[in-house]
Amino acid sequence: MTSYLDWAKGWKNTPKRNTIGKKVKELVNPPGPVRQQIINAIYKIANQINKLDYSLNKLQTYDRQLFEKTVNSLVEGDKTRAAMFAGELAEIRKMAKIILTVRYALEKVKIRLETALIVGDMHANLAPAVVALKQVAGYLKGMMPDVFAELMEVDETLQLSMMQTVAAVPDMMSTAVVNEEAQKILRDASIVAEQRIKQQFPEIPSLEGGIPTGAQPGATIEEAK
Repeated sequence: MTSYLDWAKGWKNTPKRNTIGKKVKELVNPPGPVRQQIINAIYKIANQINKLDYSLNKLQTYDRQLFEKTVNSLVEGDKTRAAMFAGELAEIRKMAKIILTVRYALEKVKIRLETALIVGDMHANLAPAVVALKQVAGYLKGMMPDVFAELMEVDETLQLSMMQTVAAVPDMMSTAVVNEEAQKILRDASIVAEQRIKQQFPEIPSLEGGIPTGAQPGATIEEAK
């Protein structure tokens, strides 16, 4: 017959379950390993932003060269050659806008992660950031595969953080709300990128209207920050 002492010992050794209250606490104030994962993700995102800035400055240097060649060709009356350079300029600007959009989206994702560490509320800040990161990284898959691969590693880290902090906790934000927040990050980044393109890259000369008045190369990426 089981004694009272045996029963009491068994009760004492029964594993404690993670209560909803404890999980909600971890959701707001993540445990050490999760915090470190997010800190590492912030560091890696900052490195990728630096790589994008470097690529943007190289693109802008090439854009200036093509711009000057376009203008010189128009001055010489060689519209065929000017059209060729103008076409290359248009492609450079498309690439620049994509990279700028990714750059500013990553900056917003980084701010979300920093906010999650400072004020907590992991789900509200982390979930939209994870969704936006995965979408924006896809823009670079063919253009900058090294940056794409790094961002995919960051995405995996943040996915793990999400699993560790929100498992078994009732949804505090619906999937629709998370997706809308993620799309807002991308929309805002696209708007800023469009503005920066206008500031940093001069208007492409019109082959019919001639050279735009006061056409000068725009400010560098660093100057425009």
